[in-house]
Amino acid sequence: MRSWSYLLPNRFNLRRQLFALGILLALTAIAGAVVLKPSRHKPDAWDTFKKDIRQRAELDIFDDFQSGLDSWESIDNLSTWSYDNGGLAIPGKIAVLTPSLHLTDYDVDSVAQVVSKGLGLVFRASGMRSYQVAKLIVDGKGPMPPLVVERYAVIGEKESARVRVHCPGTFQKDTLYHIHIQVRGDSFTLFIEGQLIDSWSDSRTKSGGVGFFCAKGERARVAWVRVSHNTDAAGRLCAFVSSLL
Repeated sequence: MRSWSYLLPNRFNLRRQLFALGILLALTAIAGAVVLKPSRHKPDAWDTFKKDIRQRAELDIFDDFQSGLDSWESIDNLSTWSYDNGGLAIPGKIAVLTPSLHLTDYDVDSVAQVVSKGLGLVFRASGMRSYQVAKLIVDGKGPMPPLVVERYAVIGEKESARVRVHCPGTFQKDTLYHIHIQVRGDSFTLFIEGQLIDSWSDSRTKSGGVGFFCAKGERARVAWVRVSHNTDAAGRLCAFVSSLL
């Protein structure tokens, strides 16, 4: 604990900065994170180092919608979005969490409820024209109808073929569910309530952010969303050193 408290931002000075950089240099040397490619020109090792540190740094974007929708972007200025009496967001037309738009690999966590028909969760969205979709659809009537996930891609506003995956068990309409999506390169993995639902690959979207939507006749509530990556100790250390740089 003493070694970590030594690195806290409110206690650092030049000696502590050098100490932190020394630790990180050792970590990146062991992990092979800093690689200088051969070039006819002399490489800028410092710029390469800073870039690698930023890429390895912890990422944690969280929104519970309690501060409004200023962090969200939509083609209709979010006029179709609203709130319920409990302060949960009710999605309308597709909107994307702006701080996530530049991201590539990450985890998406959200707690949401499908009130009527469906809820679309968007990831790898480079804007409103190209993105991946994992849509939760209530497939039936009654208090505990089946739940289906429909996944597809939208590229230049053109939809790909939709793939349907039936979730095991039953679905309770009045329940908020934890949704988790892992985004890694061309591979995507979806979990609901910790249970693996589907895993697939698609190379058509290289980077982009996270969002939600409800089509006409659909209604859902979203309590919060988190976009995270590199949340291990090395990621936290890189985030700290990146703040110093």
